[in-house]
Amino acid sequence: MPKKIKANHALISALKAWDIDHVYGIPGDSIDAVVDGLKVVEDEIDFYHVRHEEVASLAASSFTKLTGKIGVALSIGGPGAIHLINGMYDAKLDNITQLILAGQSDSDVLGTKAFQETNLTELFKDVAVYNKQIKEPETIFETVNEAIRTAYAKKGVAVLVLPNDLLTQKIDDHTDKKIDKEPPAPKKPSVESIQDAAKLIENSKKPVMLIGLGTKHAKKELRIFIEKAKIPSIITLTWYLLSLQMK
Repeated sequence: MPKKIKANHALISALKAWDIDHVYGIPGDSIDAVVDGLKVVEDEIDFYHVRHEEVASLAASSFTKLTGKIGVALSIGGPGAIHLINGMYDAKLDNITQLILAGQSDSDVLGTKAFQETNLTELFKDVAVYNKQIKEPETIFETVNEAIRTAYAKKGVAVLVLPNDLLTQKIDDHTDKKIDKEPPAPKKPSVESIQDAAKLIENSKKPVMLIGLGTKHAKKELRIFIEKAKIPSIITLTWYLLSLQMK
């Protein structure tokens, strides 16, 4: 017989499998099962209790910009989840990997206009590259892995909506399954697009280069290009903050 564990501990095991060690958020009824799980592993995952959910998602976004690791924010359902929006769009617009763990009303009262019930998957449709509400607690370990991998692959926000009652249910322990953490192959520009860009630069009378976060893994090549092309350059705020962190 497989060992039984609570679904919230399977979720935490998935976070650990991805080497997640920072989570930002505010506890509350519909997300307390996740916070309880984090308490068990407090020596491995630091939970930062912020004052407002917007701060949680913005902190998660900033964490990723400075470390390259996925940022995680959590909140209760309803108003708490709605407050996450600003930080989620910050991550989306800067192509930042982010995982959102949003609480939800108990599964047996969904659709009855229960207290703080909100259609979160509809709310987050535009901002998320992965957007799913857990319906079967047995799938939570695999679903968290899928969400995180998608966030890394598509460089965006992954959302998991978690009905409170499902998190405390006992399930078979599948957390020893091997997960695929191999990052997807980076996209490369075509030769034609590079040639087109070169022509635009050559034909421009006063070219200016805007340097952003997308060049963080090509600092050497970027310097060589700037020195050779002698093009005036402007850096974005995110690149400036990252450069301070790397000093």
